[in-house]
Amino acid sequence: MAKKQERLPLSRSKEFVLSENTRFVITEAYKTARTNLIFSLAPCKNKIAVVTSCSPAEGKSTNCLNLAITMAQMGASVLIIDADMRKPVLHALLDLENKTGLSTVLGGITDDVAKVIKPKVRPSLDVLTSGPIPPNPAELLSSKKMQLLLELVGKHYEYVFIDTPPVTVVSDAFLMNKNTAGMIFVIKENHTNHGAINDALERIKMTEGKVLGFLKTNCGSQSRRGFKNYGYKYNYNYKYKYEYHSNSNNG
Repeated sequence: MAKKQERLPLSRSKEFVLSENTRFVITEAYKTARTNLIFSLAPCKNKIAVVTSCSPAEGKSTNCLNLAITMAQMGASVLIIDADMRKPVLHALLDLENKTGLSTVLGGITDDVAKVIKPKVRPSLDVLTSGPIPPNPAELLSSKKMQLLLELVGKHYEYVFIDTPPVTVVSDAFLMNKNTAGMIFVIKENHTNHGAINDALERIKMTEGKVLGFLKTNCGSQSRRGFKNYGYKYNYNYKYKYEYHSNSNNG
């Protein structure tokens, strides 16, 4: 059984956002994930990746942001979209205002998406925050406006990352299957159980989605898989492993 864990306080989550002070072994782990992701996306019609998790408190938003930062470090133009319009956190992780964003664009309040995208939050990285929490996030994500938005940003940016709610909580992540390359799952050791993963993969199959890969976090000190251990302050061990899945494999 998975251990029930609370979401990290925002101050703690910010510690795990990549910066010039991040340890070398951590940045190298993300670079390895980036390389595998580039190969996964190579045959796809667009380079738009949905980042999600099976359940809450698995670090999907922080890892979505770190993947986008790592991709932007190559000099590629990258956009990250906070499509978790239920519990958005990307604006808080980056200390950005969130009065306008995805919800105001899809809700017709904002006419020009370029006006609400925050440019150059990091070198080569733009951000579209969630905007105010709407009463109907699923309807907005499945709308024609969302389809047109993805078509627009897919042409303008080399890579787009979309942060979405956990798939076993709500169906939001699946609503963009037809307009994205596929999903990256963040899974947390000693938290994500096999039943939740199998349930998520079954839902992806039913909705004709595609799995690009898994990003494994929080590997314990006794784990022999992935990269060797490294730690953050407060004795919080954190590490990453990216497992490649072929584009034809949905589970």
